[in-house]
Amino acid sequence: MGLAKLMKATIVLPRMETQEAVSRLAELEWFHPIQNNTSEHINPYYDDLLTKAQRLYQEIDEVVRALDIPPETGVMATMFKGAPKGKTDYAVEDIQGFIADLEDKSRQLLEGPRKILEERSKIERQLEEYRNLESLVSMASTLSLNLTKFGKLKYSYSSLFVIDSKDEAEIRKSLEDLAIYSTKLNENKTALTIIGAAEDSERILKVLRSFGVNPLQIPAGMPQNPSQAYALAKEKVKELEKRSEEIDKEAEKTKQAIIAKLLSLQEAARVAKDVLEITRKPGGTKNFAVIEGYIPREMEKKFKKLTSDYVSVIEDANITINSHEGERGAEPLPTLLTNKRYTQNFQVITETQGLPRYGELDPTPIIAFVWPTFYGLMFADFGHGLLLFGLGMLFRYRGTGRLRVWGTLIAASGLAATIGGLGTGEMFGFHFDQIVILAPLAEALPFIGLLSVSELTFDEVIKILEVSIAIGIVHLLLAFSLRMRADWKAGNKLAVYTHDIPAIIQYLAVVSLILAAIGSQYDIIGMFLSDDYYDTPVPWLTFLFGSWVSVGLVAKAMPPVIIACIAITILGGIKEQKLAIAHGKEPEGGGLVGIVVETVMVRTIEMLANTISYSRLGIMLLVHTALLVTVINAYESSGSLAILIGGNIGIMMIEGLIVYIQTIRLHLYEWFPKWYKSDGVQFKKLVPPMLYTNLVWKYDNETGGSKKKVVAA
Repeated sequence: MGLAKLMKATIVLPRMETQEAVSRLAELEWFHPIQNNTSEHINPYYDDLLTKAQRLYQEIDEVVRALDIPPETGVMATMFKGAPKGKTDYAVEDIQGFIADLEDKSRQLLEGPRKILEERSKIERQLEEYRNLESLVSMASTLSLNLTKFGKLKYSYSSLFVIDSKDEAEIRKSLEDLAIYSTKLNENKTALTIIGAAEDSERILKVLRSFGVNPLQIPAGMPQNPSQAYALAKEKVKELEKRSEEIDKEAEKTKQAIIAKLLSLQEAARVAKDVLEITRKPGGTKNFAVIEGYIPREMEKKFKKLTSDYVSVIEDANITINSHEGERGAEPLPTLLTNKRYTQNFQVITETQGLPRYGELDPTPIIAFVWPTFYGLMFADFGHGLLLFGLGMLFRYRGTGRLRVWGTLIAASGLAATIGGLGTGEMFGFHFDQIVILAPLAEALPFIGLLSVSELTFDEVIKILEVSIAIGIVHLLLAFSLRMRADWKAGNKLAVYTHDIPAIIQYLAVVSLILAAIGSQYDIIGMFLSDDYYDTPVPWLTFLFGSWVSVGLVAKAMPPVIIACIAITILGGIKEQKLAIAHGKEPEGGGLVGIVVETVMVRTIEMLANTISYSRLGIMLLVHTALLVTVINAYESSGSLAILIGGNIGIMMIEGLIVYIQTIRLHLYEWFPKWYKSDGVQFKKLVPPMLYTNLVWKYDNETGGSKKKVVAA
C-alpha cells in the first residue's frame, strides 16, 4: 500500500523503429511518458499508423453514439439490467498488427449495425419530408383543384395562399385592384386565390409575406391537388412511422446482441489511438529518437527484457529529479498509488482532494478505516445499514468501472452503519427490545445498545457528543502528527521544532482547557480564579492519568503552556522569513504582524473550531434518531405501514446523502488542510485500465520466445 517507487527509463533507438519500441512499452503497460521532451522530427510511417487508428476509432465511435450506448452503464440500468459483462481478448504482437486486427474485426462487427442505422437515417429523412408536406397542405386539404396550371400562365400571375381569416380584409384592401377569390377552410384559415398581371407578382408576394404567408407549393413528384397530396402524405407518414418503430426495435435488438463486443472494440481502438498520440514525437535527432518516462521499480526487469533490442538506461528517479519541483522546466514526478483490493476503492475520496505528491504519505489507507467509522456513527441503524450494504453489493457485482468502486464504498458504509446500529440498538427506528426476534440477541450481547439513543435524554445526548469530540481529537492529532512526519522527512527540522511540535502541544493544552471547563460545569472564570476546583476531576484526563489531574491544576498549568507554544511558533516564523530572504525567496506570512496574528488568534480559534466541528458526528446521529422517532410515532398513531415504509425510505435517501456530505467535509475541511499538499501529478499508464478488453501480448526475444499475457483490467 502507499506510493510506488519510480525509476526514470530512457530508450535510444532509430526513429524509423519508433512504432516497434512503442509496442514494447505498451506491453509493459506501466510506463508514464515524459511529455516536455518532444521533437519536430517525424516518422512518416508512424503518422500513417496514427491516422489509421484515429479513423478507426472515429468510425466505431460514430456507431456507438448512433446506437446510444453510454461508455459506462448508469445507476438505474445497473440496478435492473446489470452492466455488460465479459471481456474480449485481443492477441497482440505489435501495435501495427493490433490496428490491422481491429480494422478486420470492426468491418465484420459494424456491417450489420451500419445497414440498420443507414436505413433508419433514410426513414427519418423521408418521415421529416412527408410530415412537412402534411403540415403544409393540411389547411388546404379540403380544396380539390390542380395547382400545376398556376405556374404556367405567360401574361398573368396567379397563386394560392392559405392565410389567417382575420387578415383577409387587410389583404384585400392592399390588393383591391386585383381579382381575389376566397374559400373558407375552417374557423381560422382561409384559402385565397389571387390573380393579376405578371408585373404584379412581386407586389402580391411582398404583401402576403408581410403577413408571414408564402404561396402554397407542392413538391414535384407529388399530386398537385392539395386534397390528394394531403391524403398521400398522411398515408406515407403512417407507413414510415410503423417502419421506424420496427427499425428501432431491430436496432435495440442488435445493440443488445453486440454491446459488449462493440464497447470492447471502441475501447481497444481508443487505446491504440491514445498510445500513438502520446508517443508521436519523441525527443532526439532527425535519425534517432529518445523516449523518456517513468516506470515502477518492480517493472525494471521486465522493461530491460522488452527493450533489449535498443539502448536503454534506468536510473533512480530521486537522483535525477527532485521529488516534486522537478528539474528546471521539467514536470514533477508522477504519483502511482499502489493500494490493493478494498483500500483501492477509497482512492476516489483521496482524488477528491487531490493526489499526494511523489514521496508524500498516501492518506487512502487511513481514509479506508476512518470513512466507514464516521459514516457508521452518523447513520447508525441496523436495518438501514443492511439495506445500504445490500445496495452497495448490488452495484459492486452488477456494475463496472467507477460505479463498481462506489458500490464498494456504499457497502462499506452500510456495513459500518449496521455495526453502529448494534451499538445504538436500533433497527428502522425500533429498539431491539421491541423486536421479538432480536430481543434475545440484545440480552445476550452486552455491547448492543451501549450508545443508546432510544430515549434521547440529556445524559444520552451528552454521551454521544463526548464520543464525537473524542474521535475528532484523535483525528486532528493524527493530522498534526502527519504534518510533523512530512516536515521531518523533507529535512525541515526548523518547522518540526518551531511549528509542528508546538502545534501539537498547544492543541492538547486547548483541549485540556475545554475538558476542564466541562468539569467545572462551565464556570470558566471560576476555574481560573478559585481554589475550589483542585479536587474536581477533569473528564477523561483524570481517568487516564489519575486523581492528581484536577480542573484547578489544568486551569493554572495550560495557559503558560499555550503562551510558550505561541512564542516558539512566532520565533520560528521570524527565522523562516529571514531564511527565505537570504535564499532570494519571497517570505510568506505578511511579516511579523501577520505571524503574530496568525499564531495568536487564527491558529487557536481554528483549533477550537476544528474540534467542535466533529460534534456533527453525534448531531447527525441525533437528527437521524429524531426523524425515526417522528416516523414511529406517526406509524403507531395511524397504524399505516405506508407511513412506516415511506418514512424509512425517505430518511435513508435524505440522511444517506447528508451523512456522505458531512463525512467528506470533515476530511476536506478539517483534516486534509492540516498536513496534505494534494498537488500530485497522476501516473498515467501508457495502456490505461480497461473495462471490456484484455490485451494478450506475444513477444518473442532472441533468448527463447516466451509469451506474456497482460490484462488491462
